[in-house]
Amino acid sequence: MGRSGTTFGTVVRWDGDRGGAIIEAPELPGLCWAEASVVARSTSGDGVLRAGQVVEVEWTEPGDAGLPFRAVRVVPREDLQATVGG
Repeated sequence: MGRSGTTFGTVVRWDGDRGGAIIEAPELPGLCWAEASVVARSTSGDGVLRAGQVVEVEWTEPGDAGLPFRAVRVVPREDLQATVGG
């Protein structure tokens, strides 16, 4: 049985062709794959994530899509987005 947990991460890339995102998180020693189906819809969103977006990710291993971790739930965190100068 693999490890699992919840942490904050940053979207590295959205892959529209594969319908998911690659997420990196300081607490994970590798990248995490997130299928579009596990992304919580925001009030403004269509479930598509963008590069640089901060997310809360519930992850597990083994991974998926050639990455060591996979997301089981992703919540965009608009309250934690980077802003100019901060």
